[in-house]
Amino acid sequence: MQYREVLAALKRDDLEQADMFAILKAVSRFVNDKGSIAMGRDLIIRLLARRKLLDEFETRILTSLVRAVGLYPYMSEVLEFAEVDDRMAYELHRPDNIPEVFHSLQARIYYQLRSGVNVVLSASTSVGKSLVIDAIIALRKHRKIVIVVPTLALIDETRKRISQKFRDFCNVITHPSQTAQSGMVNVYVLTQERVKQRIDLSNVDFFVIDEFYKLDFKREEDNQRAVDLNLAFHRLASTGAQFYMLGPNIQAIKGLDKYEIHFIPSEYSTVAVDVFTYNLPTQGDDRPNKLVEICQSLSTPTLIYCQGPTSAMRVSRLLMRECMRETVPACAGAADWIADSYHPDWIVAEALRHGIGIHHGGVPRALQQNMVRMFNDGLLSIMVCTSTLIEGVNTVAENVIVYDRRRNNKVLDFFTYRNIQGRAGRMGRYFIGNVFLLEKAPDDAEVSVEYPVGLQDADTPLTLVMQLDDDALTDESRTRLADALDRNFLSAATVLKNGSVEPAIQDLLAREMFQIMQQDPTVFSWKANPSQAQLIAACRLMVRHLWSIRTKGLGVNSPEHLAWYVRALGSSDGMKGYLLQITQGLDSKEEISRKVDEGMKILRNILTFKFPQDLMVVSSIQAELAQRLEIAAGDFGFFAETVENMYLPALLVALEEYGLPMPIGRKIQGFLSPFNDLNDVLDQLRAFNVGNAEDLSAFEWSLIEAIQGGV
Repeated sequence: MQYREVLAALKRDDLEQADMFAILKAVSRFVNDKGSIAMGRDLIIRLLARRKLLDEFETRILTSLVRAVGLYPYMSEVLEFAEVDDRMAYELHRPDNIPEVFHSLQARIYYQLRSGVNVVLSASTSVGKSLVIDAIIALRKHRKIVIVVPTLALIDETRKRISQKFRDFCNVITHPSQTAQSGMVNVYVLTQERVKQRIDLSNVDFFVIDEFYKLDFKREEDNQRAVDLNLAFHRLASTGAQFYMLGPNIQAIKGLDKYEIHFIPSEYSTVAVDVFTYNLPTQGDDRPNKLVEICQSLSTPTLIYCQGPTSAMRVSRLLMRECMRETVPACAGAADWIADSYHPDWIVAEALRHGIGIHHGGVPRALQQNMVRMFNDGLLSIMVCTSTLIEGVNTVAENVIVYDRRRNNKVLDFFTYRNIQGRAGRMGRYFIGNVFLLEKAPDDAEVSVEYPVGLQDADTPLTLVMQLDDDALTDESRTRLADALDRNFLSAATVLKNGSVEPAIQDLLAREMFQIMQQDPTVFSWKANPSQAQLIAACRLMVRHLWSIRTKGLGVNSPEHLAWYVRALGSSDGMKGYLLQITQGLDSKEEISRKVDEGMKILRNILTFKFPQDLMVVSSIQAELAQRLEIAAGDFGFFAETVENMYLPALLVALEEYGLPMPIGRKIQGFLSPFNDLNDVLDQLRAFNVGNAEDLSAFEWSLIEAIQGGV
């Protein structure tokens, strides 16, 4: 039997026990041929899904075949049928100090890392790359470990996993206010931005870069995030620490010649995937109709990928209208709470009533975490999501529907599509994942990743060059940097301090600011809270000089508009008051919901992230210019921090990362003793008795208790 014949046979609904021996015989030929072992592994995974049709003798054969392709974790279910040598091989793939069993690729990586080799791994999402990190931690060989992840959602996921496994000897650090503890293995789980904030990473033993393809400016939409990741890797690697870099679907990496690495590009997979492509047009009713048809035929957990919040809203409304008309009682408490705490007409609450989760950049992080928890626990059968969920967060989904062929209005490339596809199926839960691609599939393409620090040329951003040590620069980079600093209106010290901003942009901003300060010495002299005119003046410089087209596309159209949002965030009614101001005067539910999504994205991407950063750039520039003009200087640090923390105590805001939504945090704040650091807050949260707060709803009780288990 040829591969396609065996595949077709295993997919038949009328497959019978009498057919299985012939299928096993055919599969064994693929397994025993090095040129076809990948196809053999795929067929074995599909055989495992039909294992009930095998008798005891045939199960013994399957067990040996599972061993032959290295899928040892799958042997646990059939270990009673295994021969002695198969059992021995199974036990030999169990790492020290943790109960899990490795498959052959994990074991290969583990033993290389254990021997001190730097490993760069490219493998699919389902391979279980993170388990190797856990096994390295469990060795207790390294006392200081740094894990760099691209998102705060992944910080939370990684922190929970490590804390729950190794709480007795690991101190997990995720927030700038936390410190190392002597006598413990200190594991720092940080985004690249937070690596820059730490001053205690000079003696790291081992570090991990997750999703390492984001080092490459071609692969990362946000250049500044790519710069920060490059700086994080350079800083950590310069300590001489051993490293492990991991990511999906990459065939080559360039620019790491300075380091001894073992690059492993692997097609190894622990799940099989069936792909259904429909080639439907972008416009018209064909895609919505096909989506409804597919969803009506599915009964297992399904992710639906959309290009952005507006598309996610339309898809959710379509599903509520055509597929999921009935409300789900188990979701009512969460939906009621979201409607009451954020906005009653927000699609996130409405969809949740019908068992549909929504996950995108406009949904607060704590709600994102709760959506994933509800989806993985089976309370939600459908999760409508954007790239915020696709990139890294672990979900248990059998099906992935790629509704849109775009990401932020750009057509998906093959790399991103494969990353989305990798979310279908889950080792140990769903042997076979299903991917439904409604539009045309992207063309196949090989992907290579470039590490810009090791490949500096005339196109390397000066924002990266400025923040590297001199000994890391090439002669060309030194010349470019010297030229940029020599002709700048500002001193080299100020330009380098604002390293995230191109020197030419700082120059233009400083020249305009200098003229303003000559005419009015008080406009930038404030130190606490600015007047409205002072705030608008600062916003005008930020929008004109520091904002990219991407930032301006988030919905803030002018300096006055930005200042309005900054003030609205300080509403005495918190998040609810902020959203009510944003939606005031709107009538239709769809328009209101779209505005809530927009307001949430502005909050996350601008008000609590870009605005504080840019305001501190403006602050440092005015400080130099004030000294030059011999006038009183301002200091915008207090106000930047106030807005960054949404006018709330910083440590209360930090709890959002641990899954505690801000509205609940404000409710229980009075029941917590005054606190000085995040560890103190977490200790109190862990010990908090929800029964003491009588005004908490049943949903709030359950959410706090769920968080306590993972803190």
